[in-house]
Amino acid sequence: MEATIGSIIRRKRGEKGISQTRLATRIGRSPQLICDIESGRKKPSIDTLIAIAKELDISLDDIFFRK
Repeated sequence: MEATIGSIIRRKRGEKGISQTRLATRIGRSPQLICDIESGRKKPSIDTLIAIAKELDISLDDIFFRK
């Protein structure tokens, strides 16, 4: 099964021990949006994706090339 953007974000967030609420607060988004992105119900804007990657200390390559 191919990893999705949401599943990669969920895995990387878990590896860092950061809750959805904490991530959302730190990037100025709602916890519901993080939940929706991780579950695949919504696609993040590029600005949101950049903010998430920066907060999780990962590159966009880590997300798009599904490492």
